[in-house]
Amino acid sequence: IKPIFEEFTKDTGIKVVYVIDDANKMMNMIARQGEDTQVDAFLAVDAGDLYFAQQMGIFQPIRSRVLDRNIPSHLKDPSRQWFGLSLRVRSVAYHEKRVNPKGLSTYESLSSKQWKNRLAVRTSKRVYNKSMVAMMIAQLGYERTKQILKGWVNNFAGKPLQSDVEVLNKILNNEADIGIVNSYYLAKMIKDNPELPLKMQWVGAADSAVHVNISGMGITRYSKRKENAVLLLEWMSSKKGQKLFADMDMEYPTNRSVKPHKILQEWGRFKQVTLNVKKAGELRAKAISLMKEVGYE
Repeated sequence: IKPIFEEFTKDTGIKVVYVIDDANKMMNMIARQGEDTQVDAFLAVDAGDLYFAQQMGIFQPIRSRVLDRNIPSHLKDPSRQWFGLSLRVRSVAYHEKRVNPKGLSTYESLSSKQWKNRLAVRTSKRVYNKSMVAMMIAQLGYERTKQILKGWVNNFAGKPLQSDVEVLNKILNNEADIGIVNSYYLAKMIKDNPELPLKMQWVGAADSAVHVNISGMGITRYSKRKENAVLLLEWMSSKKGQKLFADMDMEYPTNRSVKPHKILQEWGRFKQVTLNVKKAGELRAKAISLMKEVGYE
């Protein structure tokens, strides 16, 4: 994030002082400080975390024509308390020499017996999987999502792993053939090694819409420098800010007028779920309950 803030300072003369830490720790700190907080903006890497920050009352609504123009409606809070600034797809990576991607089309397809002992996943305790399952519930309903996840559990290639990088390495080590990961993990690996035999396949609901999540930002309720904080948020939604922010972590810009990194362009277009991403927070408790019910550790 440092080079992005430095570029903002070059353009505006406004210095950004920042702290990087656990999202829950930061949210609780801002809420506890209340009117005394020196925090002007909060940036998180999950829509669910942004939703919970809003529920804790640490944000304020921001009315900005710039943000309304640059950020699609499903990638920001309807009351304008937080805004998505970059996008990642959580879908399926596969080994191109061992897998025919035609067999990977929908969430249900991952339940097929052909993937028995071939599906690698990250632990359900990680926020990205909680958000993915929450959005599946929003799309498909609880019972249908439960049946799909039962099929996934039956196909697990061993115990769920701690990171998406471990999932990708498990495929490379011939211990699995497919895995559910955030797109940017694979993009970063391909950037370092273009000959990597792994590819992404867009897998979603029957309408082909795939799950997306965001990194996003809101302005704190008791910001002492609100004008500058809004300028930062607007700048990060601009063409320049979007290109820098998205490319830095190999994510997709939320501003549709900005092209993603060339590696992501090579993967082709995808249809994204257009339910508001706040559902990732609203349905998190149900997602946790469902994963526990089907034995997804």
